[in-house]
Amino acid sequence: MTSCRVADLFYRLVPVKPWRAFLIRTHFERCPRCQKELISAAEVRSLLVQAADFHKMQPLWEAVSRSLASGDSLAAEKPRPMPVSRPWAWAAAGIVLAVLAGYWILRDFRPAGVGPGAAVPARFELEYVRVGGQPAEAYVYQPRGSDMTIVWAGKAN
Repeated sequence: MTSCRVADLFYRLVPVKPWRAFLIRTHFERCPRCQKELISAAEVRSLLVQAADFHKMQPLWEAVSRSLASGDSLAAEKPRPMPVSRPWAWAAAGIVLAVLAGYWILRDFRPAGVGPGAAVPARFELEYVRVGGQPAEAYVYQPRGSDMTIVWAGKAN
């Protein structure tokens, strides 16, 4: 019973003809439980087109043959030009997609050991600041992830 469910699951999940033919040969033809679920030959015949069904289509075929013989339907249709293959357009589209995918994948990439502030020296020194010839108070600010250093100097009170 479990093997029937597994075979049925694989049959539904992989819609490839050779795979389905393999499953039918290996499991469904040999399993009595699965063979009971198959429809009978009489039910199959009811699904197929029977010889009597062809006589019902005779008026339709006569109308189609008259239309073809008159040639009116063919003259009304203008031939469509065949679409021209443009390999350069496909190549350009592929290049654009590759560039966009590369940017999207590598936009946050940083080599190991290199942070955003790797170019900034490890130490910043400010020995003496004067404003208007007088000693001043200095404030140093460096935002995280930036190479910028801001120095603010003001008169001492």
